Amino acid sequence: MKFKFSLAPVLKVRKHQEKLQKQKLAEELKKKQEINYLKSEVQEKLNSYLEHKNNSGKAENVQSVQRHGRHVLQVHELMRKINTDLKEAENSVTRQRKKLEMAHKNRHILEKVREMEKSVHYDKVMKLEQKNLDEIATQSYSR
Repeated sequence: MKFKFSLAPVLKVRKHQEKLQKQKLAEELKKKQEINYLKSEVQEKLNSYLEHKNNSGKAENVQSVQRHGRHVLQVHELMRKINTDLKEAENSVTRQRKKLEMAHKNRHILEKVREMEKSVHYDKVMKLEQKNLDEIATQSYSR
């Protein structure tokens, strides 16, 4: 007798759910990585801009100073937005990790149930086989 798991379709669905959660987590991690890259890029540009302005050392007109101030404010506002997006991405990654953890847990539970059913099936097969061997031995002894 071949073993057939009674909850095989459910296990298949749980494996699929876990796979989907892994993909969603990968997407969220990719978004977070892109935001981190953008943040480092903007920070690097700001630092080089400020360094260039500090190294110029010459007196500038009022319009240039105002333009410089507006630019620095824009970059700081952009950094604030990027940091907010980064926090949201981190929260999203955390949520996806928890969902993946639950999907893995659900799949693992079903796999344990399958192992127990397989063990019970194996025991039944062994008892049936032993019973058949005992009957054969009894019949040959009684003849």
